[in-house]
Amino acid sequence: MGIVSIDEYTEQNTRLLNRHRISRRSALQAVMAGAGGIAAGQFRLADAAFAAGGGRAGKAGVVVSGRHLSFVPAADGSPSAAMAVTAQLVSSTGKLPKDLRAVVEVGRAPGDYGTRHDATIHHLTGTDKIVGGPVCSQFYVKAMLGELDPGAVHHYRIRLSDGTVSGDAHFSAAPTSGVAKPFTFTAFADVGTHNAPTDPRHSWHQQPAAVLRADGTWPAGVFDNNSYWSTDPVAGANGTDPWPAVTQIGLMGTQKPAFTLLAGDICYANPTGSGLPADDTLAMSRTAPPGKNMFNPYVWDVFLNQIEPLAAHIPWMFTTGNHDMEPIHGSHGYGGHRTRLDMPSNGPHDCPSVYRFVYGNVGFLSIDANELSAELQTNTGYSGGAQATWIEKVLAEWRSGSRIDFIVAFFHHCAYATSNNHASDGGVRDVLDPLFSRYQVDLAIQGHNHQFERTDPIRYGHKTRSAPDGSTIHPAVDGVTYICAGSGGRPRYPFRPAPGPSAPAPKGVKVSGPQALAEGERYRGYRPANPENTTETVANSYVWAASPANTAKGGQVSGTRVPESVDWSQVRYDGYAFLAIDAVPAAPGRPTTLTIRTLADGLPGTKQPHTEIDRIVLSRTAGRGRLTAGLMSPR
Repeated sequence: MGIVSIDEYTEQNTRLLNRHRISRRSALQAVMAGAGGIAAGQFRLADAAFAAGGGRAGKAGVVVSGRHLSFVPAADGSPSAAMAVTAQLVSSTGKLPKDLRAVVEVGRAPGDYGTRHDATIHHLTGTDKIVGGPVCSQFYVKAMLGELDPGAVHHYRIRLSDGTVSGDAHFSAAPTSGVAKPFTFTAFADVGTHNAPTDPRHSWHQQPAAVLRADGTWPAGVFDNNSYWSTDPVAGANGTDPWPAVTQIGLMGTQKPAFTLLAGDICYANPTGSGLPADDTLAMSRTAPPGKNMFNPYVWDVFLNQIEPLAAHIPWMFTTGNHDMEPIHGSHGYGGHRTRLDMPSNGPHDCPSVYRFVYGNVGFLSIDANELSAELQTNTGYSGGAQATWIEKVLAEWRSGSRIDFIVAFFHHCAYATSNNHASDGGVRDVLDPLFSRYQVDLAIQGHNHQFERTDPIRYGHKTRSAPDGSTIHPAVDGVTYICAGSGGRPRYPFRPAPGPSAPAPKGVKVSGPQALAEGERYRGYRPANPENTTETVANSYVWAASPANTAKGGQVSGTRVPESVDWSQVRYDGYAFLAIDAVPAAPGRPTTLTIRTLADGLPGTKQPHTEIDRIVLSRTAGRGRLTAGLMSPR
C-alpha cells in the first residue's frame, strides 16, 4: 500500500472517527447508570468506550480506554518519525494482574499490523491520602511508536497479554521534510467534563458522610462543569447546549485538524485551582478547608474517555493552568501529567509542561504561565528564571533562520484580557510581552478567563492598529495578536461591570461615553439588547501585580489588582467557542498565511452546530522570518 497523504485521507478519517464516536448521551449514561464504587463506576465508562471503539476483552477483565496521541519532537522541535500513545487500563476491581504485559501493533490498514512496539504499564498513585476523598490508583499503558512514514496514515491497536485488544484507530504521522502542505489545527482552554466520577465510597474507608449526597454522587460543580448560571443562553436551563465541552470536541473533528492545543485547565480534577494540599471534607459546600484544595484523580478517567473519539486519531498538545497544579503529585503538582499525558521533554529542566514543536512552517511554544503568574503565586518562580531564558533562546533561534515563518505560543494566564474574574496577569505580561515583541511572535493563545476575547495587534504593550473582523494583519510590522480561548466548556465568566467601586478605573481617568457602561460583547452579528460598552476601549480593566502579595482565607498567595484602561479589546464573546486555524505554507518569497477562525458552539438564534463569529488572517512572506534590526527594539 503506497503512502496516503493527509489531504487524500481526511474524508475517510472523518468517517471512521464518526463511526466509532461515543455520543455525549451514551457517555453520560455510561457514567450515571448506577453506583457501585469508583472502580465499578469508572469501569462502566471505560467499558462503554472500549466496546464502542471495537475492543475485545480478554480473560483478565481489563479494558483499554482514553487513548490519546502526542507528537514526539526532536530537541530543536523538529518533527520526528514517531508518535506517543497513552491509554488507561481499567478493571472492575481496580487492580491488574501482576504479570500483565502490553504491546502496540502498527500497520498501514485495519487488521494489517506489521510492527509491534513494546509498551510499559505505569501504576500512578498519590503521594498522600486525600482527607475525605479517594486515594489515587490508576494504570496507564504508554508506548513510543517509531519508524513511521512521514505524512502517511498509520493504524494501531493496543494488545494485552491476556488476550484483550483495543479496536482499530489511526493517525497521520507528521511530515518531516519537503514543502509543507496546508493544514488546520484547533485550540481551546478551560475544558473540564460534564460528569463527576461515580460513587467514590468504594475506594477508601471511613468516608465522612458530609462529603457525598445520599445517592453517593458529588454535588454539581465540584468535579464537573455543571454549575452553569440558569441565565446562561447556551448551557443554562433553557440554553441551546447543556454539554459544551463534549460538543466542542466533536465540532473540532469536523474541522479535520492535524492536532489540537489545550492551553491549560484540562479536566479540573483540582477544582479549587490553587495547588494546595488536598482535602475533600467540605466538598458538599463546593469549598475546601482553609489552606487546602479539593482533588479527585478519577476525573481524569472521565476526561480521557471524553476526548478519545478525537484524541485517539490526532495528537493533543497540552500546557498547564492553575487547575493543573495537582496537590497529591510531585514536580510542582505536575507529577501526574508525566504519566497520564505525553508532553515533550525538550524544554528546560524540571519544567514538565514547557516544550516546543514544529509543524509545517509554524513553530509552537508551550509555556507554563503558573511559573510566571503574579495573580496566583503557588508555583511562581520555581524555575529560577530558567523558563524565560529558554523561551528567549528558542525565539532567537527560530528568528535567525528561514525555516519558521510563524510562531504560535500557548499558555494559560492571560497577558492581555479584560474579564472581570482574572483579566490580565502582569507577571506573565512583563516576561512575555518584551520577548514576543522583539522576536515577532505571531499569535498567543491563552486561557484562564472563561470566555473568548481577541486583541488588536500589540507591540511592547501598545496597540499598533485596529484589526476588526475580516482584517489581514502583518505581524512582522503590526505585532502580536493575543487570544483568550478559555471558552472550552467551564461555566462562563462575566465581563467587567460599569466603572465603580467594584471595577475602578485608573486614577485620573475620566470615564464618559460608552466607557461609562458595563463592558459588553463585541463579535460578528452581535446586537446588544441593553446599553453596554461594545467599543475597543475599556476604562475599568485591571492587571495583576506581584506585590504587595496577599494571603487569602483559603491560603492562596495572590498579587494585587491594578486598574488599567485599555484600547485593544477587539472581539469579546461570553459563551463557548474554539479556534480553527488554517495554515497555508508557501514557497520562499511567496505570501504565507494563518487564517484564524473563531467558531461558537450553540450560538442562540442560529440553529447551527457552530457559527463563525470572527476571522482574521496573519500574513507573512515565506522564508523571511529572520529578524531585521529595526524591529528588534521598542519603538
